[in-house]
Amino acid sequence: MQGDRVPISWKRFLKIGIPLVLFPILMWRYFPPLWNEVVYWQLGTRVHLVDLDNFFRSIPGNDGWMFRVIQTPWLTDYFRWIYANGFTLPVLIPVFRSFLAKDSLKMIRYSLSAHVLQFILIFPFYLTIHVNEVWYVLGQPDGMARNLSVADAAVVVVNCFPSMHTSVAFAMLLLAWREKDKLFRWVWTFFCLSIIYSTLYLEIHWVTDVIAGIFLALAAVKLGDWIISVISLKRKTLVQGNHNSHHKNSPYVHSFRPIKEID
Repeated sequence: MQGDRVPISWKRFLKIGIPLVLFPILMWRYFPPLWNEVVYWQLGTRVHLVDLDNFFRSIPGNDGWMFRVIQTPWLTDYFRWIYANGFTLPVLIPVFRSFLAKDSLKMIRYSLSAHVLQFILIFPFYLTIHVNEVWYVLGQPDGMARNLSVADAAVVVVNCFPSMHTSVAFAMLLLAWREKDKLFRWVWTFFCLSIIYSTLYLEIHWVTDVIAGIFLALAAVKLGDWIISVISLKRKTLVQGNHNSHHKNSPYVHSFRPIKEID
């Protein structure tokens, strides 16, 4: 992490670092109930334009059978843990790591490219496209062994396209490769790829969901980069403008103008 640390005092950094590190924690604390309300509203209004269950089922290999050729109890337990934590840890760990590196820009970039932008980008898909989880459509046991009731399953197994587990994990993988720490890059690559693999191993997502999730991640990272660059440019312009204005109004500038004009 030494190469990624920003040379700034803790006193100066903590003013923005603490709010930035609390943001994802508070978001995951209060957002899930709000999201559940959105899902219930979504199901109640029946606004889906298309139901792709049968179409996705008809695509050869789209159920991801090739990712389940090797199945063992320990591997299943591993991927269940990975999937259960695959929505939060891919973002939290890099944000905490960036906090320790005193890099507020990276903290913003990680949070922005993950759930903040992705919820906005993915919502139109969830409103218009109806896709259930693979195991549910195929009549197989739940890969996560959640023992869902019929009522719970109606809410939990919807909104599969694109796979947000995939999009979040892949976005964090892309950003992790911008870090200088080689060990962190490879560890996070393995972790994020494990999350994506778990969605197929556990029969949660279709292959098409995963592919769409990868494209969503690319869009979120690019959009996050663009937003940060625009804000940085405006801030730089504003600071430069204030500096020039102060410079013009400085008594030293006025005192030197006559001399310059005489010369």
